[in-house]
Amino acid sequence: MRGNRAASHAALVGLVECARGALLFTLLPNHLRFGVGHGMSVVGLTLSVYYLSELALKVPSGWLVDRWGRRLPVVAGLSLTLLATLLFARLEAVWALLVAAAVGGAGASPVWPAVVSGVADATEEGGRGSAMGAVFTSWLVGTGLGFVLANFLLEVHTAAAFGLVAACQLAALALAGRLEARSRGHVQEELRESVHDVELTAGRLWPLVAGMAVQTLAMGMLVPTLSPYAREVLKLTPLWIGVLLLAGPGLTVLLLVPLGRLIDRLDRLEVLPMCIGAGAAVLFVLPFFRSLWILIPLVAILGLGYATMLPAWNALLMDLLPPARRATLLGLAMSIEGAGVALGTALGGVLWDAMGPSAPFHAAGLFLFLVAVNYLMLLPRSLEPVLRRKNARGGWQPKEG
Repeated sequence: MRGNRAASHAALVGLVECARGALLFTLLPNHLRFGVGHGMSVVGLTLSVYYLSELALKVPSGWLVDRWGRRLPVVAGLSLTLLATLLFARLEAVWALLVAAAVGGAGASPVWPAVVSGVADATEEGGRGSAMGAVFTSWLVGTGLGFVLANFLLEVHTAAAFGLVAACQLAALALAGRLEARSRGHVQEELRESVHDVELTAGRLWPLVAGMAVQTLAMGMLVPTLSPYAREVLKLTPLWIGVLLLAGPGLTVLLLVPLGRLIDRLDRLEVLPMCIGAGAAVLFVLPFFRSLWILIPLVAILGLGYATMLPAWNALLMDLLPPARRATLLGLAMSIEGAGVALGTALGGVLWDAMGPSAPFHAAGLFLFLVAVNYLMLLPRSLEPVLRRKNARGGWQPKEG
């Protein structure tokens, strides 16, 4: 039964992210630019309002999940995203589009805190790596599938692409209706019991949270630079860009679940610095090479490292967060991640203009190296009292020696 719950959460993520990938990455930019006739400034502003609304409400929505259970916040949120989709299809005024974007972002905010905390509740501590691998596989596959299908359907008619988004959201609503709902009294009792755990854990998590902020900053620096670097510096054709995508993100999708299972057998505190350190080294040396026969293995190492880091980091976080406050603290963590990506995106563009195309890669590699050192030197020492307390209760424990 618990395995079915984890699979249901992963399927929910896949449907939500398919709708999101289709709407935000393909449909809205094309519809607003070519269908409605707005400038790119309106397109960018609309997407920014969507993301900012989602980011600002992650913590409150996580609190609602902890207080009321998962079903009500997620069903209400997905209903808002469906409403936003209908508004985008019908409205043209800029102010109305911005309102629709704010509604859609607000609706999306409870999904990830509810899903990740739900997966943690539905799995034992020794199986969370593989479960998180399945969730992130659904995320990547859903996003990519939505992007591709929306591009295809736009060639047929804009209404067909909006129909895809709405269909995914309706299917997600049907799944959300099966999420567990807990009584208010039970949740309040759990919240009271978890206060002491929160106080003990929060003060020890700062190396993990600081590392998360810096690693998302580093990854955000690459968002505006990867495509221009491939086209302008490497002079790659779309075919070879596709080959690199298969070697990196493609490998990540294939390996997330098996590496998640492997991580469940290993010490997460040892895995994290190794995979992040490998990624740091690759990013730092990558600009020195132009040959595809060197770049393809380097990008594959990045994909391997990312496929290892995602389930390891999230499984460790799930092991440490008190269950009754898990969604609230996840909302906070996701807000920090979003802020890191936003800041990194701006910083990456500035570094490109000021110091050249190689600068964002060198800077990202340096930041990830600092994160790896932090996880290697500071994290085990900081978490030792928390892990000792959890071990006494029979929870996950790192290997000795």
